[in-house]
Amino acid sequence: MFKWIGLIFGAIWKGFFGGLTGWFIGSLIDRLFAPKVRIYTQHYQRSDFMESLLILTAAVVKADGHVDRTELAYARDYLIRSLGPQQAQEALNRLTEILSENYNVESVCRELRESSTIHERLLLIQFLFGLASSDGELHQAELNLIENIAGWSGVSRGDYESIKAMFTSYRYSGGSTYQGGSSYGGNSYGGGSSSYRSHTLDSDYQILEIPSSATDDEVKKAYRTLAKKYHPDRVAHLGDDMRKAAEEKFSKLSQAYDNIRKARGMK
Repeated sequence: MFKWIGLIFGAIWKGFFGGLTGWFIGSLIDRLFAPKVRIYTQHYQRSDFMESLLILTAAVVKADGHVDRTELAYARDYLIRSLGPQQAQEALNRLTEILSENYNVESVCRELRESSTIHERLLLIQFLFGLASSDGELHQAELNLIENIAGWSGVSRGDYESIKAMFTSYRYSGGSTYQGGSSYGGNSYGGGSSSYRSHTLDSDYQILEIPSSATDDEVKKAYRTLAKKYHPDRVAHLGDDMRKAAEEKFSKLSQAYDNIRKARGMK
């Protein structure tokens, strides 16, 4: 705005060169009063990623209406493995503060979507499923929230279902199999909570994001594609500890592929 004012008054006062001078001075003023915009680097810095992880941890812990000590212990152990005792204690102190506050989870996820890579977000969703299931149960409210977090943060339906299969595609006590049929971002899970006990081959196909009717070549292609996406090196910039945390999904992919390959007699 000021550059145009400077141009007009400068031109009236000193003609062409006065207009140029006014334009230059006005541009400097515009820059001085321009709103500051946060510019993100290609990757989250370690501290940024951890802050998002703590906020979403608190949201999932509180999702079923109470703070479970087992889930807090899971978060504590994860932080100790990831950060070491001293930094983990600082993170736990921060988590205690966050638990007493209310954050706009959708807003946090949308910022995460713009500021992080898909590999970081996949690691985060994996952690949240591990957190929610650490007490032996996966409550409807927890599943709904993690589903929404995945959708808000830009994780695809296929990737979400693949990670969920690591924790929910099991044969449950009582004889039924949890199907997890829900609209993405919606709330159509079954009520209550469930405890799982045995693995099924169907979950291996879900982990590889393919139907059981896929051809052998499609199975191989799916494994190669996901192995690249979930390779621990993708999050190495967050530190060796986070890289180790990503190895769980990578090993699950390999195990699922081996199970399918053996069941089909593939070479």
